[in-house]
Amino acid sequence: MARLHLPPEVETALSEYYTCEFTTVNRAGQPVTWPTVPFYDREEGSIVVTASIAFPIKALNARRNARVALLYSDPAGTTLDDPPAVLVQGDATVSELLEPTRQSLELFKLSVRRQPDSRRFVANPLARRLFGFYFQRLAITVHPRRIVVWPHRDFGVAPTAVELADVG
Repeated sequence: MARLHLPPEVETALSEYYTCEFTTVNRAGQPVTWPTVPFYDREEGSIVVTASIAFPIKALNARRNARVALLYSDPAGTTLDDPPAVLVQGDATVSELLEPTRQSLELFKLSVRRQPDSRRFVANPLARRLFGFYFQRLAITVHPRRIVVWPHRDFGVAPTAVELADVG
């Protein structure tokens, strides 16, 4: 998928929110939601979240039913002034990361920047090598189908839809 042409406030929310609520559909057809650390890949026009091999349920759900959603509703930790809430509905693909990728390395850097205490853990070369193998083993790549926005995170008003136009 190509880069998406998104309004600046949406691009900023996707790039700067520390966490989002990631929802999959379980085997019984029920939505299941987890807080997760998203990586917005501007170049690919996708969002990547990871799962560890010890807790693969969100990846297993996404493999079974590719329809997923990410809600960016809480800007805690960011320096954003009155950002919108953004809901991304899309189709997921799941892959196993046996070798580092550009996306997994960027997500690793982002995680360390957003969670400074993790630096102590990854200062050890062995721990750093195992981090990717264990915590970022399953990549869930979301290709947006629909994006809706609530200005000022006001869920009391109707959201606006964002036209998803690909850029070259």
